Amino acid sequence: MRALLGLDDDTAVLIRRLACTEPGCPSLETVIVVLPMEGDARRWTLHRPADQITEDDLRDALLATPEQHD
Repeated sequence: MRALLGLDDDTAVLIRRLACTEPGCPSLETVIVVLPMEGDARRWTLHRPADQITEDDLRDALLATPEQHD
């Protein structure tokens, strides 16, 4: 993940598996948050458990535009 995004060692990466309660959403999803020391945080949600995410899934998600949050 660090190599895909070109992250340095000071950037925190959080990966959480969460229950999804929205209609039509799989029961588990994986949320990835990148927190640089400077600049804005970036977040991606993959609608499957972390143990089912392939390297290609991760690459496709991380290369897409991160989600926007207020």
